[in-house]
Amino acid sequence: MRTLRQKIAEDPFLGLLLVAPLLFWVIVTLVYPLLYASQLGFYNVRYVGAPARFIGLSNYSRILGDPNFWKACLRSLIWTVCNVAFQVLGSLLVALVLNQRFRGRTLIRNWIILPWVLPTVVLAIMWTWILDPTHGVVNYLLKSGGLIASPLKFLSSPQWVMPTVIFINVWRWTPYFAIIVLAALQTIPKELMEAALVDGASVMRRFWHITLPTIRPVLSVITLISFLWSINIFDTIWLLTRGGPLDFTTTLPIYIYKRAFQDFRFSEAAAMSVIMFLFLLGFAVAYLRTLFREGAEG
Repeated sequence: MRTLRQKIAEDPFLGLLLVAPLLFWVIVTLVYPLLYASQLGFYNVRYVGAPARFIGLSNYSRILGDPNFWKACLRSLIWTVCNVAFQVLGSLLVALVLNQRFRGRTLIRNWIILPWVLPTVVLAIMWTWILDPTHGVVNYLLKSGGLIASPLKFLSSPQWVMPTVIFINVWRWTPYFAIIVLAALQTIPKELMEAALVDGASVMRRFWHITLPTIRPVLSVITLISFLWSINIFDTIWLLTRGGPLDFTTTLPIYIYKRAFQDFRFSEAAAMSVIMFLFLLGFAVAYLRTLFREGAEG
């Protein structure tokens, strides 16, 4: 490896040659579809293979004037903010618990990742049965305990559907981020914690002044990852609710899909995808610049 690094340093063309297959794969699977979608947004395409007519910015003006588009954006914002908040906070709490010594800790550490490993289709079927109003175990337990008089329609009631889907997604992704936070907790020097304990620092003071500052970079990164992944989630919502009832879970990805493959307005769907991409790119760049500036100041 040392010889290879020396050769790459002496001959940059060799380094470019080694990464060429990866660059080609990225161009084919990411850059080209992005450029094609950007081009498609300036045309009027209703069906695949049909002649396209150039219409300029008409698709974008029509989208920005569509109240349903802004409603989907608002639902996406609510969905994303709730997911990020609960996932980051939940992963921190779970990691702190798993960092303690107790019987069965190794077993729990090994199996906690199971919700994230489950295929999305299996997850959707499982939770659909669990929350079923007639045969679901949740309604059975609530009714047996006298907490409800009639079954709750978690996935078909406008009142419950969004909190329910958010809970399911948080339940799935929190273990994944908890493992990352747990790895960060393992890097805290034991001598530092022992010194604080000798000085009489309480649990909360040790957390605020030692634990939290040490793992703050990791929390910042998983916050960004959680935001980008949550706002782009399509499969979980679609398999559970199809965007319903009454579009109460129609986030922006769901709305784009419906506009493309149900309304057959591919150009408008492509234009919305470009708008969403530019927003996420701007957010990620601004967020990372803030992190780098804070890191430089620190």
